[in-house]
Amino acid sequence: MTGTTWKKRVGSLPPAVWMIVVMLVFYGLNTKNYFTLSNFISILVQAAPLFVVACGQTIIVLMQGTDLSLGASLNMMTVVWVVLMQKDLPLGAALALAMGTAICVGLLNGLIVAKMKLPPFIATLGMQNILNSVALVTSNGSSVYFEHRIYKIVAKSSFLGLPYILWIALACFLLTWVLLKFTRFGARVVSMGGNPESLKVAGYNPETATVQAFTYTGLMTAVAGFMLACRVESCNPIVGNGFEFNSVAAVLLGGTSMREGRGGVGGTVFGVLLIQILKNGLVMMNVSSIYQTAIIGVVVLFAIMLDAYIKRRQEE
Repeated sequence: MTGTTWKKRVGSLPPAVWMIVVMLVFYGLNTKNYFTLSNFISILVQAAPLFVVACGQTIIVLMQGTDLSLGASLNMMTVVWVVLMQKDLPLGAALALAMGTAICVGLLNGLIVAKMKLPPFIATLGMQNILNSVALVTSNGSSVYFEHRIYKIVAKSSFLGLPYILWIALACFLLTWVLLKFTRFGARVVSMGGNPESLKVAGYNPETATVQAFTYTGLMTAVAGFMLACRVESCNPIVGNGFEFNSVAAVLLGGTSMREGRGGVGGTVFGVLLIQILKNGLVMMNVSSIYQTAIIGVVVLFAIMLDAYIKRRQEE
């Protein structure tokens, strides 16, 4: 391998990879018992719901959009699920209805963007406010608890040494990766970001691809809501707040471009890990929660700016 080829491969790595290395070294030197199996399993379990949401967000970003309603949709899904179970609805029926609401939200977002020609940012921002209100009203503005063995099975029981929640996240990753790499749907998503006119030339309606993409994102949000409710063993009307920012940040940190239809869910893995490793380390260093959000925002912004600077230098 020549030096030039090596530099190109290194330069093509997502910015999250380098930041993860820096974070691991920093936390390893400044915290006790950081490099333990239990801590790394904890990081993965806490990151799992965000990763599933980010799988859906990756598809929207590849299409040059963002979905800002994901956190609010997750809030509503968890609230609806637990409230329905409190009303003695069978687990399967309650879960199906709750997940169906999140999928329908994705479908509605897609229809609004495709048919009304609204920018995804505007359409999903409006939907975010609506869904947050629905979640707050449905839960009376407070957490709702409901004991059920499904929580412990998903979040705490394990298979081959890994909690089931991680297997669910892995399944979502594989599904998204296969869809993007080996299906016409994936090819259309990439075309929407890189060369949308090619879809029209091929005789395919871009509106259909938009609706499909947002509906799939709704499915990922529904799965993430199920995972998160199991992990915290309750529902909360604000538990998903921040997922919209973190999912977009994870996708960008993973190297997916909002302008060129370039990237994929593989890089998103590193983006999510960076955000969760950063959170985990701040907690272990006893940094106040008041400052954690600001620190995460600064680190994420720095990493994205650094990546943009490196890419500009490479193009010169």
